[in-house]
Amino acid sequence: MLVKFERVPMHRPIWQNAAEFERDIDSLFNGWLSPGAGCMRAPAVDFVEQKNESIVSVEIPGIAKEDVKISLEEDLLTVKGERKASALPEGARWIRSERSSGEFFRTIQLPHPVKADAVSAELVNGILRITLPKAEEARPREIGIK
Repeated sequence: MLVKFERVPMHRPIWQNAAEFERDIDSLFNGWLSPGAGCMRAPAVDFVEQKNESIVSVEIPGIAKEDVKISLEEDLLTVKGERKASALPEGARWIRSERSSGEFFRTIQLPHPVKADAVSAELVNGILRITLPKAEEARPREIGIK
């Protein structure tokens, strides 16, 4: 069986079409499923477990530490915040606006009990780093042989 193959002219790179498609899908779901207009995507997270602690790194560029809240409830770590929309000077108009703004949150289930009073957090260059020391019962220990 023969199938006719037709070339479709590409007026722009395929990656640009993919980026536009992703933006369209995001705006569709932000409008229907988000608690309010202007919600941004959940931030990217790295989660590393070490011998005595875990470290969660959350990517939140352009967000001030005053606009971020961290909570720990049992085995759930939640990071909430808001990226403020950029203000336009009077008489200006947007030519293109791709940076999202609005509220975001990310909840992570922790694989071990945490020493809650020793949790610390710092925000440096758009990366929020949360250090979660393991509770004593979650730390590895040697067991002697009798």
